[in-house]
Amino acid sequence: MLTRDEALKICDAVLAHAKASGADDASVTVENTVSSHARFAENRVTTSGRSEDVGITATVWVERRRGAVSGNDAGEAALKQLAVDAVSIARVSPVQREYVPTLGPLAYAESRAFAASTADPDLSARAAALDTVLAACRSAKVTAAGFHNASASASAVATANGNRRYFRHSEGALSITARTPDGTGSGYFAGDHFDLSRLDARRIAEQAVEKAVRSREPKLIEPGVYPVILEPQAVADLIGFLTNSLDARTADEGRSAFSGKDGKTRVGEALFNERLNLYSDPMHADMPAVPATDEGIPASRLSLIKAGVLENLEYSRYWAQEKKREATPGPVNYILESTQPPVSMADMIAGMERGLVISRFWYVRQIDPRTIMLTGLTRDGLWWVEKGRISHPVRNLRFNQSVLAMLAPWNVQAIGVPERRSPLMVPALKLSGFAFTSTSDAI
Repeated sequence: MLTRDEALKICDAVLAHAKASGADDASVTVENTVSSHARFAENRVTTSGRSEDVGITATVWVERRRGAVSGNDAGEAALKQLAVDAVSIARVSPVQREYVPTLGPLAYAESRAFAASTADPDLSARAAALDTVLAACRSAKVTAAGFHNASASASAVATANGNRRYFRHSEGALSITARTPDGTGSGYFAGDHFDLSRLDARRIAEQAVEKAVRSREPKLIEPGVYPVILEPQAVADLIGFLTNSLDARTADEGRSAFSGKDGKTRVGEALFNERLNLYSDPMHADMPAVPATDEGIPASRLSLIKAGVLENLEYSRYWAQEKKREATPGPVNYILESTQPPVSMADMIAGMERGLVISRFWYVRQIDPRTIMLTGLTRDGLWWVEKGRISHPVRNLRFNQSVLAMLAPWNVQAIGVPERRSPLMVPALKLSGFAFTSTSDAI
């Protein structure tokens, strides 16, 4: 992978050519990525591979007109042409009304989200992990398909105003879908970590296999509003729509779930259960992130929801300038957790009189941004609970559910231990009610 000096040298060369070509301002990004994978299906490895690439993007402004060009050739002639082409595009582009000058020199923390062993994985260790997975599936007489991958990136940014930053990031992941021979049972489980050696392949395989076996021959129930327990994967499938809604501009402009009356936002309101905290922290021990936002603002811990109260929205550099305030130092990841000791899944189930346990959701779409109303399907494991015990699997259901209502003060009964589902860390949730609208024949 490119070192800091190597990556910034490329940035500086493009900046020099951009300035010589007439750019008033410029930003150059260099990203070097390396990834490797092994794919398996029908209980055997089917493909594997490794790839490397370098991406270089020059973004320039000429009299507030913007031009951008990308390439992957780091030769001197190619870098010069990249800058020249970007300036040429800028000269014929419309004035960018939301132009904000590029950042100047800033101090950044060191990234903790990189492991060299993930960038260059031990292939014998990967083979052993896949052997563990496939042996578990064969033993249980289920058919598995999935993906084991590791990737890493080194990215550098340099601006005409003197900002220079370089970070490395890595991530390893394993996902498995297991199916029973009769086609009625299906289980899915996934895990990820920036350090591939800390990925627990055995646990991931056991969870996927168990869900497949336990979900065979599901029974039909009528749609309606039911108490539910959402496993962490199911929570992750929905919470991304909440985090994507935490934008200050859409709230200020009246286009979001967090828009208030008279042009105000709902910051400061107790919109969620009082036990819920949502925050971003680039130095989080289990979910470290690159310590800079996409715009280059140095990242630090940022509280978004505290004890159920909406505490902050995300301000871009442009919108912060418009509102005469500071751009937010994040978010760069999202951690959802309880203010109280977490409750185990076993205890959640034991305390449920009647309801559903949901493994994950599929094909989720937003249908109303003002309430974060979502629709989608359950998948890969849905079970009925009766008097504190899982009774039987249930045929899949379609849901229509608002995330605001889902996390409302009156609806959250218990919160579990957060688990990684990059870029999220989310717990299992026990909810008083969740709305299902129809049944589905899909497994």
